[in-house]
Amino acid sequence: MTDGRDTLRAWLSLLNASNMIKKSVDAQLRTRFGVSISRFDVMSALDRHDPEGLRAGELSRQLMVTEGNTTQVTAPLIRDGYVERRTSTRDARGVIFSLTSEGRDLFADMAAQHKEWIHDAFERLSASDLATLRALLDQLEPDVRTKRKSA
Repeated sequence: MTDGRDTLRAWLSLLNASNMIKKSVDAQLRTRFGVSISRFDVMSALDRHDPEGLRAGELSRQLMVTEGNTTQVTAPLIRDGYVERRTSTRDARGVIFSLTSEGRDLFADMAAQHKEWIHDAFERLSASDLATLRALLDQLEPDVRTKRKSA
């Protein structure tokens, strides 16, 4: 068992590494494609559900953001012709977002580049290091509240 300082230091190291990679990828996406990492994340979620698209609520759940935030991020993508917003055929109150053909083409280019950037971020780690890192991260408790209530 470790004391609280060790867990906090580990948390800060994990957060710092994650933030540094995220900021680097965001800067590269903006420079190369004129798209933020938030917009890339939206397009990625929609690409995984192409061609049927995603209901607004489901897109928000997958991105772990509010529907208001989803609306803010999708608005420029709609304006630029990368995402389509349409009314659900099953429920007129429901909104469905999907990639346009231009959005699919752009996302394919971005995804290929993103893969290279992530590879570059982890290139100092061996295959064994990566496997260990993944195994360690898989051991983290996903919902601290549940653990604390049961303790």
